[in-house]
Amino acid sequence: MLGADGRASYSEISKAMDVSIGTVRNRINALRESGALHLNVWLDPAKVGLGITTTLLLRVAGGSLDPVVEAVTKVEAVGYVAVIAGDHDVMIDVFCRDVSHLNRVIREEIRAIPGVDSITSYLVTEVRYDSSNNLVNLLETDSSETEEQEQASTRRQRSA
Repeated sequence: MLGADGRASYSEISKAMDVSIGTVRNRINALRESGALHLNVWLDPAKVGLGITTTLLLRVAGGSLDPVVEAVTKVEAVGYVAVIAGDHDVMIDVFCRDVSHLNRVIREEIRAIPGVDSITSYLVTEVRYDSSNNLVNLLETDSSETEEQEQASTRRQRSA
């Protein structure tokens, strides 16, 4: 539910999930405290003038991983950075106004970072699935099952 409406109140969430407001508050607080839940705003890049989304895969010189990652996080067009395993070392999503802007970001900013050996780019032509809502749904299903288990345990304790 939070994935669909991050501003939903504890009351709305409790009604939708058929659990108490206290249970919702405790679970959200526990997720926040554990670092599992981060609340932020997501803007649709295309709707704010950044119609070119590209994934860049970087190969990095030995010993340069941390400085390269630190440097790419400072590039204004970069919206996501991950260290990965496989043929490449770093995956970056960049959001640009147009192809000329993308070209400048790759050639003048990313390629200029010491330690970047090669860049492979993949232009995103259409987003067909965003897993963030699915992950939230999965967690809600797990939470419902946990609540049912807690209720069953309470009933067993009362009947014993």
